[in-house]
Amino acid sequence: MKRLVLTYTLFFIAWIMQSCQKPVEVDQIFYNGKIFTARTADEFVEAMAIKNGRIVGVGTQATIQKQFRAPEDQQVDLQGRLVLPGFHDAHLHFWGGAKIQRELDLGGLKSLEAVLEKVRQAVKKTRPGEWIIGRGWDHELWPEKRLPNRRMLDAISREHLIYLKRVDGHAAWVNSPVLRVLRYTRHTPDPPGGKIQRDRYGRPTGILFDKAFSLLDRLIPEPTYSEKKTLIRQAIQQANQLGITSITDNSPDEIYRIYADLYQSGDLTLRVHFFFYYPASFDTLKQLLQQVPPVAEFLQVGPIKLFADGSLGSRSAYLLQPYRDDPGNTGLPQHPFQELLNLVRSVDEAGFQVGIHAIGDGAVREVLDVFAALAEERPDPTRRWRIEHAQVVDSVDFARFQQLGVIASMQPSHCITDLHWAEERIGERSRHAYAWRTFLDRQVTLAFGTDWPVEPLNPMIGLYASVTRQDTLGFPEGGWYPEQRIRLGEAIRAYTYGSAFGVGAEGWSGTLQPGRVADFVILDRDIFNLPPEQILQTRVLETYVNGKRVYPMDRP
Repeated sequence: MKRLVLTYTLFFIAWIMQSCQKPVEVDQIFYNGKIFTARTADEFVEAMAIKNGRIVGVGTQATIQKQFRAPEDQQVDLQGRLVLPGFHDAHLHFWGGAKIQRELDLGGLKSLEAVLEKVRQAVKKTRPGEWIIGRGWDHELWPEKRLPNRRMLDAISREHLIYLKRVDGHAAWVNSPVLRVLRYTRHTPDPPGGKIQRDRYGRPTGILFDKAFSLLDRLIPEPTYSEKKTLIRQAIQQANQLGITSITDNSPDEIYRIYADLYQSGDLTLRVHFFFYYPASFDTLKQLLQQVPPVAEFLQVGPIKLFADGSLGSRSAYLLQPYRDDPGNTGLPQHPFQELLNLVRSVDEAGFQVGIHAIGDGAVREVLDVFAALAEERPDPTRRWRIEHAQVVDSVDFARFQQLGVIASMQPSHCITDLHWAEERIGERSRHAYAWRTFLDRQVTLAFGTDWPVEPLNPMIGLYASVTRQDTLGFPEGGWYPEQRIRLGEAIRAYTYGSAFGVGAEGWSGTLQPGRVADFVILDRDIFNLPPEQILQTRVLETYVNGKRVYPMDRP
């Protein structure tokens, strides 16, 4: 009895002390909302408190308003709206997307003639001898589904240098003047890691794959540094408008310097984890990082980027068995096994994270074999190895992702673009393509992105693709291999927590919980309680980074 009385007495004292405690002063309180924390795939709270750009409390509205106090004008009534963590695009080419404003946009055109007409219009506006640069054509959208050739461009102009990248960035279509600049003839051998398509007489057709056209990007006149900075600033604003607060960016090294400049001027309103392509020298890379040091939580060194193959659309993804629609072709592996092992070992020994582009099941197998060999040589459970894309995976290799701790960095919108032709290209292997459900069931971390400008920057398209596996017109009914669909909460978590985990930032970002940065978005509708097709119409009303509203910029 005495023990019971003592227990109640202590409980009463604790209650009195708690009730007497003053609320903690904070900068902002957001309440009366449906806040998805992303700590799990189904956790919601009603309110959160923010101080110094970080979340200090989440919970019920009553609890947060009791424990915390904010200035009257910083208590925001969410009016029941849905709040998500800010999106973290785990794989995109930000400079590639930003500079599209200067180039010919050929994306989404449904016929060869539509593409050629855009080129004709560009020729009319361009002086002879100058370059016409474009990106986005996709022959899989055209009725004939055949690759074009140089003669089609020559018929428009032989006085301009015409260079048009395919939507995936792994093939290019050029006219004869560009082939002359490259000095490509019937006698030119294919470069390592590249392929020159030829006609039956051995002459280049004007279609180039991977490293066969990489030299062109060094020959084309570049925008000035100031022009690049303006384009990047505009792209950041576009990203914020779509609810993106962090990116893992594949861009040239110079863009890293631009991000640093924008941070200094207060214009870097998203967090950047920067992919560096495999450098000529790690000493040179380290010198760059000494000259332009990373900025804590805003400009971070991400993985070192390597390539194992090309793409499915260009038939250069490396497959274990030949393409169904090209029986003599298994794709274009970029490195023999030992060479790739040596490259990855050098990155690992230099202390950097590794991210390897691998789309075909052959490339994925090779990369997993490399990771397994290094894990045996140099055991280190803290590594965050990544495979970028992982689109086609042999059934026996899913378990190896989990065993080796490999992150699957994937872009859901690729699935709903490719579903129209994937089975024609790879047949039964489609069952193990874009296999998000299988990865999650194997406890593999998914990090979602867009691959912009290969696919649109809007994360809502990726969320829609993840839960439907249908194109934006609802095809096919019921979804393409619907057993690989995932739940909306899982998809959002892959776009937030998973992407943060993919760069080792999950301890301070990616979720809405105490201690994490206050990066979040407010949506115009509750996509958890609507038909999936409405995800595509969903708009971001407001975007916050560090508790500061970055979209729209001016508060009403």
